[in-house]
Amino acid sequence: ELARAFGELGDNAWQHPIRATNKALCSRIGIAVQHCKVNKFKSPPPGYWSNLLDKLNLKALGTNYYPLCEVPGGGLQPGLQLLRECPTLLLGCDVHHAAPGSSRPSYGALVGTMDKFFSSHYTEVRAMTGRQECIPVDDMQSMVREQLKAFYRYNGIPPQRIICYRDGVAHNQFEEVHEVEIHAIERACHAIEQGYQPQIVFIVEQKGGGARFFANENGRVPGQQMGNQPPLTVVDTVVVDESTFSFHLTPHHGMKGTSRGNLYSVLRNDPNLSSDDLQRFTSQLCHLFQRCKKIVSKVAPNYNAHLAAEMWGLKEERESFSDTASVSSDAAACDVHERLKTRLFYT
Repeated sequence: ELARAFGELGDNAWQHPIRATNKALCSRIGIAVQHCKVNKFKSPPPGYWSNLLDKLNLKALGTNYYPLCEVPGGGLQPGLQLLRECPTLLLGCDVHHAAPGSSRPSYGALVGTMDKFFSSHYTEVRAMTGRQECIPVDDMQSMVREQLKAFYRYNGIPPQRIICYRDGVAHNQFEEVHEVEIHAIERACHAIEQGYQPQIVFIVEQKGGGARFFANENGRVPGQQMGNQPPLTVVDTVVVDESTFSFHLTPHHGMKGTSRGNLYSVLRNDPNLSSDDLQRFTSQLCHLFQRCKKIVSKVAPNYNAHLAAEMWGLKEERESFSDTASVSSDAAACDVHERLKTRLFYT
């Protein structure tokens, strides 16, 4: 059922036209592909085979690790606490744009997590008007509706709560996102069943957030030679917008240069989750990027959505298409075979 192809690519493999085109085309016919550089294949650096096998495992419907949480009475149980409270659909959303000045389409991706173990995923991708950040209502509604159907197929029940992390939205676009994308989620729920109204939590992730933080002498961590703040630092006062529920989070260890965290703004919070709950849950998601054993700088659902949208964008950029290509002509080109939608085929 699963075929893997090893392509011998040069040193600049990520920019190689074969890679993006081959991955996109194979995803349409239901084949998961893993490329590797020929020089690393012949003389692998330390950890290379481990990282490669992690990616292959994801494409074979495997999971590399899963979270544990404390339960009442002591002990640990698999899963994230917030996902264990009730059936919850966790979504990551991102949009990839072509180069400035190009009229090629942008690609929006929505990656859903079907279980509390963060091990089962479902991916939807849509082509949209170039340089447009906000996903149109119809496209967003269609993707969310497919995610809800996939959740029901996997769990046998619809989600009672939807938590969506949205990447790449500027502060002046919050109102548009609220009116378009959050409204599209509501419409998708109503389209599934009349009167179906799950609780919605919508959080925007902004890279950097316009702030940098440094540890004082008492707060420095051994090995942090640049004066970076300790990993999992949260700042939710003074330098945040008081008109919205927002916080800065720097989850990762700064290995080189100044650590740059992200600003998270909560645009909707139906279940009235506390700031501690959302900050803890967000930091936990930064530990769960399946192809990396370290803490990453952004939540894993958004990282997955970024990779999915970027794959189609790179394929479009590397092929010799006309700059006048329309969205309608590319809509069919970003179709993903149903067999691969449940795999992280773009990692």
